[in-house]
Amino acid sequence: MLMDDYGDFVRRFTVPLWTFTAAYSFLSAMVCSNTADEDQPQVIGASQPVVAVLGCDVVLPCHVEPCLDVEELTVEWWRPDVPPDPEDPQSNYRYVHCYHDKQHEENMKKPAYAGRTEMFTDGLKHGNISLKINNVEQSDQGRYRCQIPQLGSASVIMLLVEPCSVTPTDPGDLQTPEPTDETDAKGGRLYLSVLILGLFACVLLIPAVGVGGYLLHRRYRNQNQN
Repeated sequence: MLMDDYGDFVRRFTVPLWTFTAAYSFLSAMVCSNTADEDQPQVIGASQPVVAVLGCDVVLPCHVEPCLDVEELTVEWWRPDVPPDPEDPQSNYRYVHCYHDKQHEENMKKPAYAGRTEMFTDGLKHGNISLKINNVEQSDQGRYRCQIPQLGSASVIMLLVEPCSVTPTDPGDLQTPEPTDETDAKGGRLYLSVLILGLFACVLLIPAVGVGGYLLHRRYRNQNQN
């Protein structure tokens, strides 16, 4: 009779135990994968809109983190919110600015930005891929996407153009805060970690509760028999 009761106990708790063990293993793999991604260089741009004054110059801050020499890589700046020009068959392949093979590709620029954009060449070795736009025009307002194809990473920066009456933003005061999506990712990883700890506690608690219940049941039955 004792062995039958024990076998019933094992069958009763084996399925939930394996369920929690599988869930724990899956979530642990997810956290490890996210942690590994943190070590990969990422393109980081300003998470808040950059304000420029009409007719002035502006810097769209962007860098690679952790610091990486990108002189040998390709840096592309383009406008994801600007449709192709039907009169220009090459408009799909033109950029706001393109750095490739250690050269700034002037012939690959959109006509509207010809002679008006530049990157900080000396800063490329330190991961600085910021873009400077000279003589800002109203049509410059919008989203700018900076990407490094070799890293598979990109960041989008919003540029707002204000009339001359607005005090311009000093490029020297511009900082590049952490993107909101990265902050959310860190919060997600923390949530997963807490969830894994909870599941692990459940894995340990379920057998303990089952054994305790079984022992109490045996004790109660023995008392009734006596």
